[in-house]
Amino acid sequence: MSLFSFLEPFFRMINDGKILRLTAAWVLRVLAVLLALVGLLVAIFFIRLGIRSDEGTLGVHSAGILFGCLLFALVGLVWGYLQAGILFYRARTIDELEDSNFTVLSILSLIFRLCGEQLFITYSLLGAGGCLFVWLTDSNPISALGMFASELPFASAARSGFLGGIELAVVLLLIAFVLLIVFYAAAESTVVLVEIALNTRSLRVATAGAQVSSTLPATAVPTVEPLPSTAAQVQVPALLSNPAGALRTCRKCHQPLDAGSPFCGECGAHVE
Repeated sequence: MSLFSFLEPFFRMINDGKILRLTAAWVLRVLAVLLALVGLLVAIFFIRLGIRSDEGTLGVHSAGILFGCLLFALVGLVWGYLQAGILFYRARTIDELEDSNFTVLSILSLIFRLCGEQLFITYSLLGAGGCLFVWLTDSNPISALGMFASELPFASAARSGFLGGIELAVVLLLIAFVLLIVFYAAAESTVVLVEIALNTRSLRVATAGAQVSSTLPATAVPTVEPLPSTAAQVQVPALLSNPAGALRTCRKCHQPLDAGSPFCGECGAHVE
C-alpha cells in the first residue's frame, strides 16, 4: 500500500475535479491560440485571392472582387480575434468552478455554451461579410470561396444584387440564432440534470434522517393534570374570605364573634 501512497494526492485531485478543470481550461487556451492563427491564415488566403483578381482570373469585376476579398480578409481577422476571446473567457469560467461532485457536467454545460457562441459568431460574420461581398461584386460569393462553400448551408441559393445580399445575410443570421438557442438549451439541460441530482441527494438525506428518528425510543413525557374547574373548586371557609373578622374574638370566652355584632353570642358580654 505504501508503494502507491504518492498517487493519493493525484487521485484526490481527480476526485475533486481540480485536474479536470485545469486540463479543460488549458485545452481551451491552446485552441484559442490555434483559432487566432486560423483567422490570420484565412485573412492571408483572401488577400492572395484578391490580388489574383487583378489578373482577371475571377471574372470581369476584378476591382469589386478585390474589395470583397479584402473585406473577407478583415472578417477572418475579426473571427479569429472573437473566437480566441470566447475560448479564453470560457477557460477562465472553468477555472472558477467550485469543487463539486458533478464537475464533468458543469464543464460540459460550459462547452455547450461555447459551441453555440462560436457558431453564432461564425455565421453572423459570414452573413454580414457575404452581404457586403454581394453588394460590392454583384456576384454570388460561392464562386470565390471554393472549398469554404460547403460550410455555408443554403448560401448557394443567394442571388446577386442588393436583395441577394440581404437574403444571404438573413439566412445566415437565422442559422446563427437557431444554433445558439440549440446549444444553450443543451447547456441548460445539463444544469437541470445537476439540480435533479442535488435535490435527489438532499431528499435521500432527509428521508434517512426521518427513519433514524422514528427508530429512537420515545421518552416519557410527564403529564400535567388539568386544574379543577370552577364548579369543582374547594369551598373556601368564610373565615378565610374575611381575615379581619376571623381576628375578632370575645375577650371573656374567646369565642369568635359575629361580624358587626356588639355582643358575644356565646356569653353575652359587650364587645368594645
